[in-house]
Amino acid sequence: MKKGEMRREELLAAAEKLFYTKGYEKTSVQDILTAVGFSKGGFYHHFDSKLSVLEAICENRAREICEQARAIVLEREGAVEKLNALFHDAAFFGSGTSNFVVLLIQVAYREDGALMREKMKARQLEYMQPVLEDILEEGVKTQAFFVTDIATSAQMLLRLYMQFADDVAFLLAQGENEDRMM
Repeated sequence: MKKGEMRREELLAAAEKLFYTKGYEKTSVQDILTAVGFSKGGFYHHFDSKLSVLEAICENRAREICEQARAIVLEREGAVEKLNALFHDAAFFGSGTSNFVVLLIQVAYREDGALMREKMKARQLEYMQPVLEDILEEGVKTQAFFVTDIATSAQMLLRLYMQFADDVAFLLAQGENEDRMM
């Protein structure tokens, strides 16, 4: 990893920790800079804003969740078991990322969070669709599933799941405090 990439990751790690401990709204760019000893120029070399830091954290988390999902799915035998594991054990809310989920709900599910939600959903769809397509393809080969358009079916299933997750997150975000979300 190059020095610039290491510095960017250092910024992300510090920001994520601050977002968890202080909350996104109460964390300033200066707080992040102080935590890592960066100048404002160093920060703005890597990120446009505090929101772009959160977006990068979401991208990293979506990638991690996908990697975890792929590992969980590979441990299973048969397409049905893999599909169940994908939506049960490797699901976004069940992936052992409760601090991240609380943070995402606090930021993305407020009135001005639509863009953040859509970016997170796009990343999830991008990373998870190939995993689901592999499962569906295996299921078609073994005649466990009867799907004619694997890519569209995978996208539809993921979008349905994401809509369900959205509905749950909106319910949690409605006037809930962090203690009640956990």
